[in-house]
Amino acid sequence: MAKRLVFVFILLITNILGFSQNPTQDSIAPKKPTPTLPQPIDSTFVTYNAYQFDSIFLNASKVVDTLTFHAAEFDYLQHDNTIYSTLSNTGMAHKSMRFNHLHQVGFDMTLPAFSALMQNESNMPSYLSVLPYSEMRYLMTVGDLEQHFHVRFGRQVSPRLLISFAFDTDYTPATFINNKTINNAFWVNVKYITQSERYGVGAYWYRNKLEMGENGGIVNDENYISHTESDNSVIPVNLNNATNYIISSGIGFEHYFNLLSKKTVNKKTIPIKNDSIALPPQLNDSIIVDSLSLDSLTIDTLSLDSIKSTITQDVVQETKDRKFTLGRICHSFSYLNNKLYYNETSPSTAFYRPFDTLFNTSKTTDTTLVRAIRNSLKWSSLGYKKYNDDIPFYLYAGVSHGFYTVKHFDYLENETTLSRNYNQLSVNGGIIVNLFKSTRITGQGEFVTLGYQIGDFDLKGQWKQFLGTTARNYGYATFDAEIKRQSANWFEESYTSNHFRWENDFKAATYLNFNLRYNYKSYYVGVKQTSISNLIYFGTDARPTQYDGLFSIREAYLGFYQNLWRFEFEGFACLQKSSNEAVMHLPLLLGQLKIGYSQPVFHKVATLHPSITVRYFTKYYADAYMPATRTFYLQNEVAIGNFPFIDLAISLKVKKAHIFFAYSNMFLLTGNYNSFIAPHYPMRDSKIFIGINWRLFN
Repeated sequence: MAKRLVFVFILLITNILGFSQNPTQDSIAPKKPTPTLPQPIDSTFVTYNAYQFDSIFLNASKVVDTLTFHAAEFDYLQHDNTIYSTLSNTGMAHKSMRFNHLHQVGFDMTLPAFSALMQNESNMPSYLSVLPYSEMRYLMTVGDLEQHFHVRFGRQVSPRLLISFAFDTDYTPATFINNKTINNAFWVNVKYITQSERYGVGAYWYRNKLEMGENGGIVNDENYISHTESDNSVIPVNLNNATNYIISSGIGFEHYFNLLSKKTVNKKTIPIKNDSIALPPQLNDSIIVDSLSLDSLTIDTLSLDSIKSTITQDVVQETKDRKFTLGRICHSFSYLNNKLYYNETSPSTAFYRPFDTLFNTSKTTDTTLVRAIRNSLKWSSLGYKKYNDDIPFYLYAGVSHGFYTVKHFDYLENETTLSRNYNQLSVNGGIIVNLFKSTRITGQGEFVTLGYQIGDFDLKGQWKQFLGTTARNYGYATFDAEIKRQSANWFEESYTSNHFRWENDFKAATYLNFNLRYNYKSYYVGVKQTSISNLIYFGTDARPTQYDGLFSIREAYLGFYQNLWRFEFEGFACLQKSSNEAVMHLPLLLGQLKIGYSQPVFHKVATLHPSITVRYFTKYYADAYMPATRTFYLQNEVAIGNFPFIDLAISLKVKKAHIFFAYSNMFLLTGNYNSFIAPHYPMRDSKIFIGINWRLFN
């Protein structure tokens, strides 16, 4: 029955591609610019910035994507120019197949294996809309009742008060045994700027809750590849009773104060000539001044009338914007809390036997609590003016302090197995210089000066060069350089649980990164090299280890977007190679291509948009996943890849609403089931998705 539905679905799209009502271009494709008269503000035009105030004053606002071309993209892992290794279901742990290093200098509060699923202060937007803006998105699948519901809201309560919030809930029942996910996220932020714009304050709160069944992958890959059993729910898996719970929350505020007011007041004394002004009695013809009458004064040709016209003066106040300011002081505070729970009712299963001996053979109730209190104080040269990435000069310097607590707790034994406190003080600074309206130089750095991980630093710089002239623009080139010294984080240093325990004394790792990139319109191409000394990674025993040596990763990449008549094309490709494949496994080639077609229908009241997306990566030994520690680790036994993942979609745009249908992983229709996206984890099965995305203004 499912194959018949797919056949009808493909036939419908084929007919649509051959159907044409009107040759006019769909509104989603950009048209050639034509001179137009000034238009009133579009009340449905929505932009956003990052939550931080500096983003508002230093960067151009981004526009909410309302293109039909992207309407059917529902997976969190589809929005970056990479392909992720993941675990057979939406909302699970993931790792980019392109090399990146997500850890930042300083105490690490991130959860790299769940970064795309987490909302926090660094990635939450602040919306700006003339009218109250709401966006609702609902998605479900046919058959297994998978459901996704997302809400976005932004409102300018007053000219100086903004509020934004979002709510996401994702329910994906298990395709395989113990593979269900229930993920929820909520965040809200508020900003207020005084009428004089001298003071601004913002606050935020967020909470992420992820509940995931962990099955450790299927026991025998051949059971899936041979497809002798069409029901995936009966294929044996490694873990039947393991569950990961993650709760990540945070609250904080940021405020700034400009050291000088926006306006400057100049006082001028202006003489007022007015013959009608009466003199006081003291200056009368009959009054004697020092025994001399005014009639007897002989001051050239000075007359009483000229005295009357010059003795009256007034003070006038002139107000204008300051040309120079002393900058602003900014203070921020945050309280962050990560709760990590791992439960297993069958800890003695064969999946765990190659690792540490068990503390408790009957049940696992591992818990890790990580809390952070951070304060930052910063001075910057920003004043009142906002810039769109072209500020002539910008300078900042600051200091940050953090207090951190890590506890490993066993609820079954009702005891704390490990508890540690950390203090950390770091200084930071940065600069932006724009030269000759064509060159932009950026630099920033952070240095840990006291406490935990003392001596770590991160220095970044960028040279951005615009090419050509305003009349003949040939794009721009950027050259990025970064050097970073990073000690092992708290998790790599010390960990205690029912399944794993370690105490390590690693040397600090050093990263040197160079990235040269050229952008022209909607095309880009670049080369990148990262050299690493003393890399800390998770080895084949699923435990942190260190490579005492130097190696590098080289990468060449490109990306593009192009519209041609009613067709749209978007894609990226990456070619990468590690000089030491014993410690770093990467696919040689990975890429994605999406093709869409726009067709006005119903007398141009609506737009029909079928599209096809193809993802591909070459075969390689992808990292395996360890549920008990929520990490990916090196393995040399199973290679995955060389399989095209193809998704088909069709969207219908009616005013501000997008209704869409999608069919995922349709290449399985060929009978090739070697579609693994991680070792022992097949890619999400073929499904039909139905969804709607609706933007509202009221």
